[in-house]
Amino acid sequence: MTMNRLLLALIALFFFGLTGQSSLSWAEEAPHEKVVMGWLENVFLLPANLQATAKLDTGAKTSSVHASNVEHFKQQGAEWVRFRFSADKGEAPLVIERPLVRTAVIKERQAHSSMRDVVLLTICKNGRQHETEFTLNDRSNFNYPILLGRSFLTDVALVDSSATFLFKAETDPCASLSRRPKP
Repeated sequence: MTMNRLLLALIALFFFGLTGQSSLSWAEEAPHEKVVMGWLENVFLLPANLQATAKLDTGAKTSSVHASNVEHFKQQGAEWVRFRFSADKGEAPLVIERPLVRTAVIKERQAHSSMRDVVLLTICKNGRQHETEFTLNDRSNFNYPILLGRSFLTDVALVDSSATFLFKAETDPCASLSRRPKP
């Protein structure tokens, strides 16, 4: 056996044999099967069930949501934030209030960092609800109001970078939930 083959065999033994965990037991621990999504997908922001286009970005760690007029306030001794969200430009904004989870340091392209508030939001995609952390950011200069990062994608989806809108919004069970009335 060549040295390279011996090394590969030892690595395989380490990962699949010596760890005490077979590949079968690892597969059984997986919580659910991941779905394939395109790099753009429609999601529904709950509880308002407001449909919005999300960009799936494997280069971003944390998800981000468009937020304007961010205000901090206290509720029962806890720090909360209030912000306005619009899925489409020109649409009447939805006012959202959530507890502040943390403040994140976000690294940006020009080598400087910024601080962003982080909240938990629930989105519905493919008939399943997902609660995940979102940084609040003015995304008015971006094409899409929601960015879904790795913290969301890790247990939920695989991204097909050649596809968009693989699961049509009108067939999504989330679409049958009550809609926010138009003003």
